[in-house]
Amino acid sequence: MLSARYLHLHEALGLGPMWLKRGAVVLPSATLPGNPTQIRLQKQTVLSIPQRPSEQHTGQARLKTMKVLETTAVHTRKPVPETETPLSGVSDGIAPVPAASGITKLAVVSLCPPTEDMVYGQLFHGKAGVLLDNILKAVGLDAAYVHKTSWVKTAAVGNPMPSEQAIENALGQIARELDGCRAPAVLFLGQAFVQTERQTMVETLCGSRPFFIIDHPARLLRQPELKARNWQVLKQLKRALQAGGS
Repeated sequence: MLSARYLHLHEALGLGPMWLKRGAVVLPSATLPGNPTQIRLQKQTVLSIPQRPSEQHTGQARLKTMKVLETTAVHTRKPVPETETPLSGVSDGIAPVPAASGITKLAVVSLCPPTEDMVYGQLFHGKAGVLLDNILKAVGLDAAYVHKTSWVKTAAVGNPMPSEQAIENALGQIARELDGCRAPAVLFLGQAFVQTERQTMVETLCGSRPFFIIDHPARLLRQPELKARNWQVLKQLKRALQAGGS
C-alpha cells in the first residue's frame, strides 16, 4: 500500500510519473494507520517499488547542464612568459618572440597563428616550434638570434586563414615590427606567401632585405617528404647569412 502523499511529492519534484506494480494499492492520506510499525513497513514497501527514470526530467537536466557549459569560461590558455611582451605598435593577439640575445640575425614570419598557438597563447608552440628551431640550427643559426612573429596576430575562430583584407591591413604593422628588430633577412613560413597576390606585399615589406619562403613546420610534420625541396631554399638562406657575417 502506498500513500497518495508520495505520488504528489514525486510529481512536485519533477521526477515524472511513478511506476508501480500492478497490484499496488494507493491509500488516501487520511486513512493511514496510526501504528508507527505499520508506517515503517509501508515506507520500506515504497522504496522497494521499481521506478523508471523520467525521460522528460533527464532531458531538462541535460539542457540545463549544456547551458551552464556554454556560459562557463574554460581556462585552457597558458600564461604568456614575460619575455614575450608585444612590441610597440603591435595589436592584441599572440605576441612575437624577440631575439633573446638582443641581436636579430633573422626574422621568421608565419601568416597567422594556428589554432594550437591560439589555445596556448604561445607562438610556434609544441612540435612545430621544436622543428623550427632544428631548421635554424641546420643553417647555423641559434634561435636566440631569431625574431619570431606572425603577419596577422589573430585568426578567426574556425577559420585559421585570415582574409585578404586582414592581411593588407597588417602590412604597415609587420613592416614597423621588422624595422624595429632590425632583421637583415626574413624567412617566411607557408606557401601562402608564394601566391601571386602576395608577392607585391612581400617585396614591399622586405625592401632590400633578402627573403626566403619554405613550408610551415606544421606542414612538414604532416608531410616529411617535402623537406627535400625546402632544404634547397634553406641552403640559399645559409649562404646569405654567411655572406652577411651571421
